[in-house]
Amino acid sequence: MKMRTVVLNERGQIVIPEELRKDLGLKAGQTLVLLEVGDELLLRKEGAVVSDLEDRRFWNAVTRRAMENMWGPEDDVWDQYAPK
Repeated sequence: MKMRTVVLNERGQIVIPEELRKDLGLKAGQTLVLLEVGDELLLRKEGAVVSDLEDRRFWNAVTRRAMENMWGPEDDVWDQYAPK
């Protein structure tokens, strides 16, 4: 487990430190998912989130309304998992 400090700039952006990007195999242009969990932010690789979505236990725990509140129409990638 590693811990790093990052600074939020005036545009709301952060930089993921190079060492962590290398360790996690993160590349420029890769999609990450930012989740609000209570008063914390969780940043996950898109593939990990998609795997969770494909797990039936996930769907048993999440309601359609909660899904609509979590993701907006701009998040087209999620349409296949939460069709209207």
